[in-house]
Amino acid sequence: MLADCGARALVSTTLASAALPPTVLAALMLDAQDGSAADGNPDPVQLGLDAQHLAYVIYTSGSTGQPKGVMNHHAGLWNLVQDQVALFGITPASRVLQFASCSFDACIWEISLTLSAGASLHLSTREALLPGAPLVEAVQRGALTHLFLPPAALAALPPDADLATVQSLIVGGDACPAALARHWSAGRRFFNAYGPTEATVCSTAYEYASDCPDQLPIGRPVANARIYILDGAMQPVPPGVAGEIYVGGAGVARGYL
Repeated sequence: MLADCGARALVSTTLASAALPPTVLAALMLDAQDGSAADGNPDPVQLGLDAQHLAYVIYTSGSTGQPKGVMNHHAGLWNLVQDQVALFGITPASRVLQFASCSFDACIWEISLTLSAGASLHLSTREALLPGAPLVEAVQRGALTHLFLPPAALAALPPDADLATVQSLIVGGDACPAALARHWSAGRRFFNAYGPTEATVCSTAYEYASDCPDQLPIGRPVANARIYILDGAMQPVPPGVAGEIYVGGAGVARGYL
């Protein structure tokens, strides 16, 4: 990945860097810094920065071949934050778990939505986040209000687990069985989110309701996004006919690196 993206510098820790291959990159070791910090934020205007500059580059899983670095800009990320902080009801009083690995774009979702709302982001060790009793204990210990989980992790929780503090539970990353949504929506809001890496984490969201069909929908587009279902000739298909999802709008990335 370092070679593919042409990185000029590497930010790491002394312990983590020992596991990396030899590199000619300039390396900044966070644990070797003196702890000093700037007095304020740099002036983006003075630096010539705008919303079309990149917010992050993250690699796809490689399920369709060689993993590719996706270049996502600030405009798309800010659009998502504005939409979903309101949708999920995240406030300065919210307590959000960071569950996703930093190699998965859902972590950007968790971090950005939480800190942009002035809420608190709760970090845990890998062992404390193991789906099942350890994860339930982490939720209870932190009195967490918002969880972003893959359906597989949710399915591994004890059915009678006490998640009384959780106000909104958001699943994504894979298809979620409707029965799972039905069970865990009791006492809280439950969302099914969908989106490819190439469209800034999340493109659609569906809030579970009692009249939900047997197959959980992925919902409607986030703000300033468009979703089309097209056939092989790039024409819209009628309702009920299978096609491919095409995403348009503010969240679409600049392209591959």
